[in-house]
Amino acid sequence: MELSIQERLKDLRVERGLTLEQLAEQTHLSKSALGSYEGDNFKDISHYALIALAKFYEVTVDYLLGRSQTKNHPNADLADLRLSDDMIELLKSGLVDNSLLCELAVHPDFPRLMADLEIYVNGIAGKQVQSANAIIDAVSATIMKQHNPSLSDPQLRQLIAAHIDDDSFCRYVIQQDINKIALDLREAHKDDFFSVPEDNPLED
Repeated sequence: MELSIQERLKDLRVERGLTLEQLAEQTHLSKSALGSYEGDNFKDISHYALIALAKFYEVTVDYLLGRSQTKNHPNADLADLRLSDDMIELLKSGLVDNSLLCELAVHPDFPRLMADLEIYVNGIAGKQVQSANAIIDAVSATIMKQHNPSLSDPQLRQLIAAHIDDDSFCRYVIQQDINKIALDLREAHKDDFFSVPEDNPLED
């Protein structure tokens, strides 16, 4: 959900731990004007004040006006982000919610999701799982040779059940990662839910 000009100005001031009086002293803008810029009845802000506040908070005017969501890296070089042309086109297309995509990427568990995904895509886990399965197979073969149990023997069945399918296991781990992040994002946006409009066409 995008912040209004008033909310952005207030958040920036609170982040700095400043009162309106202190902000007025440091920006040489009047306390009453600064208060009105953050108030619910905000109507307009002068060009001079807009530039002064953007300079003081070290953000762009576009950020204050809500034309940009980038506050701390207004001049980030696109090449540094190492985005593919397809990714840039997708972000510009409006086909996905870029704000939600950003929330997904900065979630604390996202690096773990990416690590698990990389392990799966690159087949790294396959070799480890194969080694574990080889140990299980060796133990099973030893038991079969020494004790010759029936295939319905409980201990033998446990060893067989312990055999891991690396593809299914990795996809399960990735699914758990995604589920956790999705639930957290839904919880963060629970107050954004809108009720169904009265003229809901589904009722017809």
